[in-house]
Amino acid sequence: MLEIKNLTKSYGDVLALDHFSLDLKKGEVLGLLGPNGAGKTTLISILAGTVRDFTGNVSFLGKDLFSDRNLKNRLGIVPQDMAFYEELNAVDNLLFWGGLYDVPRAELKKRAVEILETVGLSGRSKEPVKNFSGGMKRRLNTAIGLLHKPDLLLLDEPTVGIDVQAKVSILDLIRKVGAEGTGVIFTTHQLAEVENTCSRIAIMDHGRILAQGTLEELIRLVGEKDIVEISGEFAAAAFSEALKDLDGNGIALLTAADNVAALAVSDTERIPKIMDRLFRKKLAVTDLKIKSPNLETVFLKLTGRSLRD
Repeated sequence: MLEIKNLTKSYGDVLALDHFSLDLKKGEVLGLLGPNGAGKTTLISILAGTVRDFTGNVSFLGKDLFSDRNLKNRLGIVPQDMAFYEELNAVDNLLFWGGLYDVPRAELKKRAVEILETVGLSGRSKEPVKNFSGGMKRRLNTAIGLLHKPDLLLLDEPTVGIDVQAKVSILDLIRKVGAEGTGVIFTTHQLAEVENTCSRIAIMDHGRILAQGTLEELIRLVGEKDIVEISGEFAAAAFSEALKDLDGNGIALLTAADNVAALAVSDTERIPKIMDRLFRKKLAVTDLKIKSPNLETVFLKLTGRSLRD
C-alpha cells in the first residue's frame, strides 16, 4: 500500500530524515516510536503534503503519492494540533472538511452522522466545539481524518493531553479501522499505546528506522535478558566507569544518566557483583528494580535514552 524509499529532509544543518525507508501493508497498524527530534512529525508532515523540499520517493497505492491530487484524497490526516473551527459545531466542521475531500454532499451528511456516533459525540453534534472538553476535541479531530473513509490514516500524537476514557476510545477506533482494512501510521510517546494497539512497531532516531517488527520480535533484540534499573546519587560518567570491566561479561550497560541507569543481565545472580563494584567506587544507590524485557528496554537499548528525553 505505502512504500517510502530514501526520504531525506534537512532544516538548515539539522538532518530530520536520513534516507528514511518504510513500507506499510493494507490493514496494518504501525506504531512509530522515537525520542523528541527523531523525525516522526517531519515524516507525517511530508506524507500529508505540508512539508516540501525533500528527496526520496513515496509510492501509495502503486503510484507516486505527490503526482495526483486524487491520491491525497485517499489519505486521512489527524495532526497533533487541533484542525477544526471552534465556533462551528461538530456537524458543520465535518461538512466543511469533508467537502475538501470531494465527498458528495448527501453522502457526506450521512457519513457525518455515522462517524459522530462512532466517536461518541452524536449527543453533542450541534454544540459549538469551543464548549468541548479536551478529550472530545481529540475525538472530533480523529473523526475529521476518518470522515472520507481513507485507505491510509496518519495520526501524529493523537492522544496527547487527554483523559483516559477519550484515549481508550481513540485507540479502540484505531484498531477498528485497521481491522476494516485501513492502513494506519501513528506516532506516540506512550509505549503502552503501541504495545496494545499495533500489529507492527518501528523505532526511529536521528531520522532513521533502527528496528521494526512485532513486539515479540523487538523484545528478542535484547537477548531475553533481565533489565536492572538503578537509581541513586551518581554521575553518568562515574557509573559507566565503575562497570566498564563488567560490560560484556553477562552484563550490558543499556543507558546511564546522572542518578539513573539501566543494565541488561544474563541472570540475576550477577546483580551482587554489580552492587559490589558500585559500592567499592563509593556510588550511592537508593533503589534497584528488576524487570523482564519489554518495549521500553528495547527502546533504551536502541536509542540509549528514554522516550521522555
